[in-house]
Amino acid sequence: MNKYDFPPFEDKVIKALKSASKVIIIGHKKPDGDCYNSQLAMGNLMQQIGCKEVILANDGPFEREETKAVEHLFEKKLTNEMLSDNPLLILVDCGELSRIGSFENQVRGLKTVVIDHHPTSLNQGWELSYIFKNSTSTTLLIKKLYEKLNVEITLEVAKQLFFGFATDSGFFKFVSPTNGVAIREAADLVEIGVSPSETMAQMNGGKPYDYLKNTCKLVERTKFVCDGAIALSYFRKTDEGECPSDNYYTQIMNVEGVKAVCVFKEGDNNVNLGLRANYNTTFNVSEFAVKFGGGGHVKASGATIDGEYDEIVNRVTSAIIEEYNKQ
Repeated sequence: MNKYDFPPFEDKVIKALKSASKVIIIGHKKPDGDCYNSQLAMGNLMQQIGCKEVILANDGPFEREETKAVEHLFEKKLTNEMLSDNPLLILVDCGELSRIGSFENQVRGLKTVVIDHHPTSLNQGWELSYIFKNSTSTTLLIKKLYEKLNVEITLEVAKQLFFGFATDSGFFKFVSPTNGVAIREAADLVEIGVSPSETMAQMNGGKPYDYLKNTCKLVERTKFVCDGAIALSYFRKTDEGECPSDNYYTQIMNVEGVKAVCVFKEGDNNVNLGLRANYNTTFNVSEFAVKFGGGGHVKASGATIDGEYDEIVNRVTSAIIEEYNKQ
């Protein structure tokens, strides 16, 4: 058996989903393409199997350009009415309540189903879950759920599922050797009618000129440590426009010798860390992010740290150097 073959769903998970008459579907804050598309696809699935009320909620912020068009579909606050009648909570693309932001205390105690591919979710002890760390994206897990429940994958849903896969695979860049399973699953969606070139344009096109200028700004600010193996850059609150961290990761990891990248983005009394690792390093940025209250993938992760900017940057930089030198 290939380690990337999807495991079967437990009967109790399927039963919980089929019997739900009201669900709240929540993804992690600061949603990326895999997160919000998992929510959308899961919401459609629940409607198709007869769930009477489906509520999509995400604490945001919807910072990425492609998320702006769907932001209005997600609740930012959960009212008492939404929480009434004991709804089933479905967590997608995260398995820690601490990652869903302001909803954490409101939904604690609700019957919960978790669908996720982050390895950190395996340690949370969920009774009802479908967590497969070897899946390239959460949307691929939801695709398997559609198939399990014999629900048609329409073109609209196929686009959502493919976008999530494309996001978390770096448009196939992070697909591991022997993981032909992921390629075949993606091919199914293309057969339905998804256009990979259109998806690529949605992910990377339509950016304002300032996006390119800010990419250059991040490049100019780059500091190399560990003999050039680690690249560090930053984006301050006073910087105008969007922080083009994804574009920066792509460019800077093409530099010879770079094994991992960290971007510090200053927020309101906090700092967001964006971490990426190249294919040819054993540096596990997911494990590193967990130490700072975050998480993610082995090759892509992040964290939000409360506190003063300079102190956090110095502390994290020292920790990265120490951790990398252990490899």
